Amino acid sequence: MVRKWDRQFNDGRTNVHDEARSERPSVVSDGLVTKVNEKIRENRRFTIKMLCHELPQISKTVLHEIVTNRLNYRKLCSRWVPTMLTDVHKTERLGGAFTFLT
Repeated sequence: MVRKWDRQFNDGRTNVHDEARSERPSVVSDGLVTKVNEKIRENRRFTIKMLCHELPQISKTVLHEIVTNRLNYRKLCSRWVPTMLTDVHKTERLGGAFTFLT
């Protein structure tokens, strides 16, 4: 491998990063992400298996990737909640904490 790199740099290569390669096209589209998000908002207490029954053309792994990576949800007390809190959520939590302290 070192000899291959030496040959490439002697031939004039100046970049150490890999060149772009063609990859398998993704089956995840913006429309699909929107559809999954709508299903989640209808019922927060769903499982990936239940979602797979409602969208049978998509595999469980792809649905899990959409829910966790694209939509940034995580499972909390058997409900799917957004990972990032908005300012409104933060102020509500602060108010609840003050109420609890008093």
